Amino acid sequence: MSRIDAIQQYNAAYRHGVKFYNTCIAQGKSPYPPVLDDIANETQISGQQVIGIVEIPLNLVVGTLAAGRKSAFAGNFKPILPDNSEFAEKWISLAEAQLDGEGIRDPIKCIEFMGRFYVIEGNKRVSVLKSLGAAMITADVTRSVPVWSDAPEIRAYYEFMRFYKMTALYQIQFTVPGKYERLLKKLGKTWDDKFTHDEVALLRSLCLHFSDAVDQHTLERLPGMQACDVMLECLEVYTFDELLKADAGRLQKMIGAILPDMAIGRDEDADAHISTEPGIVNKSIVRQFLDDLSRPDALHIAFIYTAPPDSSDWSAAHDDGRRMLEEAFENQIVVKTYVTSRENADGVLETAVSDGAQVIFVTAPLLMGSARRIAALHPGLKVLVCALSVPYTGIRTYYARVYEAKFVLGAIAGALCKGEPIGCVAQYPILGVPAAINAFALGARMTCPDARILLEWSCMPGDPYKALTNAGARIITSQPGALPALRDGSGLFQVQDGCLTSLAREVWNWGRMYQKIVRSILDGGWGQEEAAPSVNYWWGMNGGVINVKLNEHIPDGTAQLASILRSGLAGDSIHPFVCRMRDQAGTVRLDGEQWLTPIEIMHMNWLSEYVTGKLPTADEVLEMSRETTRLLAIPE
Repeated sequence: MSRIDAIQQYNAAYRHGVKFYNTCIAQGKSPYPPVLDDIANETQISGQQVIGIVEIPLNLVVGTLAAGRKSAFAGNFKPILPDNSEFAEKWISLAEAQLDGEGIRDPIKCIEFMGRFYVIEGNKRVSVLKSLGAAMITADVTRSVPVWSDAPEIRAYYEFMRFYKMTALYQIQFTVPGKYERLLKKLGKTWDDKFTHDEVALLRSLCLHFSDAVDQHTLERLPGMQACDVMLECLEVYTFDELLKADAGRLQKMIGAILPDMAIGRDEDADAHISTEPGIVNKSIVRQFLDDLSRPDALHIAFIYTAPPDSSDWSAAHDDGRRMLEEAFENQIVVKTYVTSRENADGVLETAVSDGAQVIFVTAPLLMGSARRIAALHPGLKVLVCALSVPYTGIRTYYARVYEAKFVLGAIAGALCKGEPIGCVAQYPILGVPAAINAFALGARMTCPDARILLEWSCMPGDPYKALTNAGARIITSQPGALPALRDGSGLFQVQDGCLTSLAREVWNWGRMYQKIVRSILDGGWGQEEAAPSVNYWWGMNGGVINVKLNEHIPDGTAQLASILRSGLAGDSIHPFVCRMRDQAGTVRLDGEQWLTPIEIMHMNWLSEYVTGKLPTADEVLEMSRETTRLLAIPE
């Protein structure tokens, strides 16, 4: 019976092969398997490595080493010789052995180049197993190592070779540099660590799980991505165990929940929608009447803090905003607050949903992963994270335009510095921070044409305050949390007798932002914005969410100038970055004519020529700061 089955299998494979062949001919493409000798010559190979006998994915066996027997196969490795040929007889005998349970035991011999395999011996074995739907094949592999270059695909392949030494897995192959490091981090590993046999087995199982779950329709929406890329993106949202334990249907739903986010990441034109000022929802009287009828008795809102408000200025500021929100809406909303660590955030967010939360404000960017997970698991939930411009469709982000306040503080600093260097302490090298530093420098140069800004980082080893004062700085600006010795560490300070005295401080009016966002939800504005791939609220002085409060000892003229600048920023008549500006290398970055878009300001990755200091990388900052730095990384 198996002989008949083998003959039928050959005939089916032959039909597929001929169809593939004819399609390629019609499209003007080669109908045969690619030949490695035609792809890479000796000048492109730096050497060879003997991998030995291993199990390799059949879908990665794509061609032959030489052109000798390629004419027996179409490009999909299906046969194209008639069933009365000697070739067909041997093919059918191999298929019969496989169907009888004896199996194809002899390993094929092949060359691996750039993660793909080219057969030296065993073309028919490959053809038979591909036709029978096998996933793996035993192979004696020799690797041809490509010559190093800075091309992204070569850099990624060299990372693959390092990763392969750790895992011996061919199922995970990324074409973008840096993805292996992201994966190692999600697995709790570094390049210096080793994988146990059990860890490799679990990772291999997860890879196979995703190979089965990620269909061609999904990949068509994600050009350039493979199942392993989808797996990595899912690991950014879900835990390893959650993905491994999910059945096929559940896994496909989990993938589907974040598929729009992955699609945005592949689409360079799909930037998030940036809301730079509170919007007005325009609705007809009829629409308003229908919305009032369908509106629930009260909107249930949860606030998530990472520290109690009585022990954290950051949480306290958001809690003040929460109180303002409750006062503004009284019986229209029900609000509950929760405090969690990052490790327990998933459970706390689930508790908030169980308690009836329809809207969740997550006040710390480090909880982004948990926020994405809860949004993916509960599609109707409205989740907002206090962070800057993260392009995810399942959540929204909100933040204040800090650079506007820093521009005003810089003008005050320049007016008071008396020609001495001005210090700046930044907390993390993340989105929006370079813009704030550069705006501060522009403000300082406006009132002191020779002003120099000395930049230090609290996320780097050493004492930034000591470094700045030793360098002669007597006026210092800082971000929230950048100077731990200060209870209110955000604003502008003067060094007097070894102590810091407040000159002015940034005022964050989170209550104004929370009120306007909730009003938008209640009035239907949230739904009006759903056409955008993702939405980020980035409001400034024009929305009343950030301001600068001056100390009473500021000179009258300086205070008057600060008032003029605040009014100009609030009225959109002053724009700090509409000027001529060079970076530290002397390259003109702003010409004074072209306006920067909100995305360009957020993604600013350079420092003004007036700033002495640099933007550290995630590897250079202190261990405790690396997660935040990587999560909200400045684009290269």
